[in-house]
Amino acid sequence: MTSIHVQTLLIVFFWNSNCQLIPRIEECGLSCSQGIHCKNKPSSGIFNSFCHDAPASLSSMALKSMKISTVMKCAQGTPCSLHLSIKGTLSLDENIRGLEICSLSLDTQQSQCTNVRFARKKSKMLNGKKVHVQFNCFEVNVAQHIYVTMQTVPNYCEVKLSQEYYVEGGKLDYNVDWARKVISVNVSSFLRDQDYYVRLCHKWFSCEDVGAFAVIKGKESLKSVSLKYSQLLPCLCIEGWLAIPDARRTQLCPFENDTKALWDNIVYNPITQTLAWEPACPVFVTVNLCRLMKPNHHCEDIQNTSKSSPEKVKYSRVDTHPRLCMK
Repeated sequence: MTSIHVQTLLIVFFWNSNCQLIPRIEECGLSCSQGIHCKNKPSSGIFNSFCHDAPASLSSMALKSMKISTVMKCAQGTPCSLHLSIKGTLSLDENIRGLEICSLSLDTQQSQCTNVRFARKKSKMLNGKKVHVQFNCFEVNVAQHIYVTMQTVPNYCEVKLSQEYYVEGGKLDYNVDWARKVISVNVSSFLRDQDYYVRLCHKWFSCEDVGAFAVIKGKESLKSVSLKYSQLLPCLCIEGWLAIPDARRTQLCPFENDTKALWDNIVYNPITQTLAWEPACPVFVTVNLCRLMKPNHHCEDIQNTSKSSPEKVKYSRVDTHPRLCMK
């Protein structure tokens, strides 16, 4: 039987989670733009929970640009802990006495609030000046789902910012040993004394197991594991999560653009003259049979052979012509 040529033309859609390195701090606190005096005190959030209409002179854009990140507080001689770093920009106005910043855990419904006040006399003098506020003293847990609000004091209904945020659950780095078919995974940016699970999986609608998962003990100094794989497919992902109930999982899918291995599943049955291809990963493709032309090696589509499918593609009564290709 003459071999059947194959040309590839695939567009594959996958997605992965990128993790950033968590910066470290020695102390938490409040800071405002240079020259702006501000101080804060804890707040229950109850007295500022009801809003009222803003005066006509106050712009709804007076409060903007809230950004949230995670920092790791590591004071000497004490265990590290995670905190939210919340930044916002406010245009000072004589109608605004301060800001209230709140963090609500959507997992436990527990909230933390702080009240930021500006020097009243200076606020009037600096009317319209933008002040940048940063607060990083809300302690959080790994992989926690947080809802953060920033609103004015008094609370004006139209002047408010809110954002959902997921606290990091670990940063994954990897290295591939092609000869041994082993992926070495290093885990960082998670708290000490917490165990961490790592596994390989194939990402379909969910991530399906590919072999057993490995455990990195929190008390161990070496935060890495080696995982064997059989084939580097575009849907092969590295998944990690903390050994706590309902932990958010971090995924890294580094081979998503390598589609060459998908064509290993082309099978021709000489008895039934059936040519079939079944993807090992979730892809949506358009497949054509074509005729390879000389001398430019252009493959001319064969009429009525185009098939679009997210699953198996099958052709019946296929002749094994040496210039027959699939693309």
